[in-house]
Amino acid sequence: MSQEFDKLDREVMEGASSPLSGLDSALKAGQILRQRRVSRHVSRELPAYLIVQSCWFMAFGLQMVLFPYLITIKLGLNGTQLGIANMALAAPSVIFLLIGGVVAERADGKRMLMLLHALAAFPALMLAFAVHENWLAYLLMVAYGVAMGTLGAFMMPARDSILNEVVDRRVRTGSGVTLQRGVAFATLAQFAAQIIGIIIGGYADKATKMPGFMGGFAIGPISSEHLLYFQAAIVAFGAVAALWLARGRRVLTGRTGLTAAFGDMADGFRTVRRNPKLLAMTASMFGVGIFVIGSFLVVLPIINKMVFNLGPDGIRDMYMTFWFGAFVSSAVLSVFKNIKRPGRFLLTAQFLGSMVILVMLWEGIKDYHQIFLAIVFIWGLAGGVSIAMSRSIVQAAAPKDQLARVLSIYQLGFMAGAPIGAFIMGIAVDVFGPHKIAVVPALGMGVIVLWMVFASPIWNLKAEEV
Repeated sequence: MSQEFDKLDREVMEGASSPLSGLDSALKAGQILRQRRVSRHVSRELPAYLIVQSCWFMAFGLQMVLFPYLITIKLGLNGTQLGIANMALAAPSVIFLLIGGVVAERADGKRMLMLLHALAAFPALMLAFAVHENWLAYLLMVAYGVAMGTLGAFMMPARDSILNEVVDRRVRTGSGVTLQRGVAFATLAQFAAQIIGIIIGGYADKATKMPGFMGGFAIGPISSEHLLYFQAAIVAFGAVAALWLARGRRVLTGRTGLTAAFGDMADGFRTVRRNPKLLAMTASMFGVGIFVIGSFLVVLPIINKMVFNLGPDGIRDMYMTFWFGAFVSSAVLSVFKNIKRPGRFLLTAQFLGSMVILVMLWEGIKDYHQIFLAIVFIWGLAGGVSIAMSRSIVQAAAPKDQLARVLSIYQLGFMAGAPIGAFIMGIAVDVFGPHKIAVVPALGMGVIVLWMVFASPIWNLKAEEV
């Protein structure tokens, strides 16, 4: 850019006596200045997007600890009740996610993110006030779950589809950021923010003593009420960070009236059904929702309570370990512009992650919490690969004019399985205990991976297709 300005200066000096050359030089100068302004704005977009992503997922990390803590320990309820509450948290996505995808394409994405982040502060404020006034009740937790699940259903397609636009604009300015790398950066920010939220949430109403080599000092306790206020504040800050995003593209399908949304959704379903890659990824995410997320939301907190007799600090350590594993694998993926065989990498990670939890069948693990955390860490490594690679495959395969709709259908497969899995795992863990239940997600995911290998195009997918 400096060379262009030097050339412009020479042209101005050489043709100073000519009105036409002066006008030409002025126009060139204005064009260069506009390019610089655009470049500066575009360069700020990706960091702003990552801050928005981080604000949501730091609050989500806090929720991951506080939600089961308030139900299982503060209210003293069992696995079935926790499963139903988690179903209330996940079920709204099944109802509203497709509508959220259509809205995300038609609305101004920037304003939509700002509105959703601002609204997401209110459910946490409601719980904080209830804890302060000793009004906390199971129905209030269910209401919180419904509210946050509904907001999340509109948030996911809006936030994920904007990433494509941010990367596309950055590429046009000469950046070397590919879509796969952009997804890896976003996933990295997600996991890092979740880990921070989980760590902070682990100090709820209980002090934690650091190991001797770190000084042996204690941190906490922090009241769950104050943590809920912090959750509300950090998610609301995401609305401020969204100010630095561009307004984004708005898709016009030509449809109007009340039936327009249903027509757009039908187009999205037809696109997914006709594309073998999109269909396979959506079906596999349904299985992940049932067998992996169901275990993650219900079985792990019950293991924490029934096997290891731990409180919020145990939930913190468990979830922090998982997401740190996901963070590590995402950090490694962010180094590579493209993986040669992304499908094989994805399915191998899913298979290994599902098999490692079979160690939970050993009842003697109750005396070895470190082994349990090692299992969770390996599960997290596999989860990070699975999330980043599956997003890359779907975003690359989806038509750009239907991206938000396709992403919402893909997420629907994931989110539809989650409440079913939470409900099933909640009952199963009460009936069979936390050890024997490990074979269910391992067997279920093993079957899904084998189907993906032999009956879908994902195993043979090449880098140039992503």
